[in-house]
Amino acid sequence: MRGTLLPNIEAVKANDDFSLHLKFRGRGRKSVNLEGFLARDDYLAPLREPAMFRKVKVIDWGAAVGWPGDIDLGASTLWHMAEEQKPFTSTDFVRWQRRVELSNAEAADALGLSLATIKNYRSGAGIPASVAIACRAMAAEPTTLAAHYRPRRAGRPKAA
Repeated sequence: MRGTLLPNIEAVKANDDFSLHLKFRGRGRKSVNLEGFLARDDYLAPLREPAMFRKVKVIDWGAAVGWPGDIDLGASTLWHMAEEQKPFTSTDFVRWQRRVELSNAEAADALGLSLATIKNYRSGAGIPASVAIACRAMAAEPTTLAAHYRPRRAGRPKAA
């Protein structure tokens, strides 16, 4: 999100797979799948019925979307979920690594992966959702990264 402006929804369309297509004012379009969210939250249980889910509309001047029965989801929540669901590409991985200032070896250690896997991700190999989630969490919360970061020391390890 740019600056401190909150996302504002201009239009919404529901799909049969429990996803929403959203148009954000000045920020383009995003899709968000809510199937998992609906399955885990009893407050949203009425929306598990496709006919009810399709009754979505923009409310509160774009600050949220809502359904009959006073069920609503805020624009910020939907924006965040859509961002989390975006594919995490090798370009995103390289940007993440630069942002958190990790070498290939340090990234491998922090993520519990091999150095070869890190190099594969950097060169275009598919990145699993679990790795994308971990990278996004470490970028968003410095203490998460610090909890898993172990600095690498130059040179060979001391002899036993």
